[in-house]
Formats: sequence, structure tokens, C-alpha cells
Amino acid sequence: MTDDNFQNSWFNDYKREDLGEHFGEIKTYAYLIFDQLDANGNGFIEREELLNALNSPTISEREKSFITFLLNNHEQIVEAAEDSSQDGISRNDIGAYFDLIASLL
Repeated sequence: MTDDNFQNSWFNDYKREDLGEHFGEIKTYAYLIFDQLDANGNGFIEREELLNALNSPTISEREKSFITFLLNNHEQIVEAAEDSSQDGISRNDIGAYFDLIASLL
């Protein structure tokens, strides 16, 4: 059973001025675990792959909060780099999306 607060646990613990750093943590996590999340190896992380990871008993609550962020923002992340017609997150999408977030903070 998971704690209902895991979805926002990465966010609740930080002050507004620290958000840029913590969005950076999500970006780093997404890069580091990209190949593991991309279970079918097609170079894109689809919603189904994120949902499967979210339900994995080996994923920590903090990691689940990062995965939930990716799920909740999936469409915007996919559209960030506009490098493919795939309905999945590419490495380029991750970089473009988090660069945009950083420019807004």
C-alpha cells in the first residue's frame, strides 16, 4: 500500500526558491532511468510504461512522485522538442521541457 502523498512528496518539502533545483532532480532522474522506463526499447517512454513503473514494488515513493510528474505532464513533455510523431517521451523531449521550465522559474 502506498502513501497518498507520494504524488506531491517531491514538491511539498521545498520552498519556492528551490523549485528549479528540484525540477532538475526530476530531469536527472528521467535521464538516468530512461532505459529502464523504456521497457520496449523503442527510444520513447509511453504512458503505459510509466504506469507499469508506478505500480512496481521496487520503485521508491520519491521515484513514484517523479514518475507521477512525468505522467501528469506527459503530453507537454512529448510536445516540448517536437522531434517525433511518437506518443512517447524522448530524451530530447526531456531536455527541451525542463529547459523551458528552468527559463520560467
